[in-house]
Amino acid sequence: MIRIDRSIIFQIINFLALVFLLFRFLFKPVVKALDERSNRIRGEFEKIEEEKKTLEEERRRLEEELKNLKEKYLEMLDQANREAQKIKEAIIQEAYREAEKIKREYERRAKREIEQLLLELKEDIVDIAEEVAKRILKVHITPEVQTRIIEEMLEEAVSRLEAQLGGTYEG
Repeated sequence: MIRIDRSIIFQIINFLALVFLLFRFLFKPVVKALDERSNRIRGEFEKIEEEKKTLEEERRRLEEELKNLKEKYLEMLDQANREAQKIKEAIIQEAYREAEKIKREYERRAKREIEQLLLELKEDIVDIAEEVAKRILKVHITPEVQTRIIEEMLEEAVSRLEAQLGGTYEG
């Protein structure tokens, strides 16, 4: 028969007792601690995934908000450009109206000054012609003839003056 040494049996029993004790007091707590750690890590990963989803949604929301703000900015810029163009056109129109008003005023003034100069010139011509005619006629012609000649000379001078100035003047 097979002989078994007692020390081997005690070693096997000691080994099995050690395995039992290790399994009971060390393996189970270690496995339990590893399971808890695994669960905690899994929970952290899930939490990270949720935060990642939340951040992604927030990023999308912010991108959409930024897009809307850009559109609003461009719309406001376009509106400001349109208003600036309207103001520019209004200023230009006002400047044209003012320029036209000033032009008409200067034309009226020029016309009045020309009329005044014509009147003064006519009076000067009349005075000169009258003086010349008086000197010439004093010696040779009767007063009636003098008056008629002076009137004819004045009419002729006025006609020539009007022809030179391009219009008729009644004064």
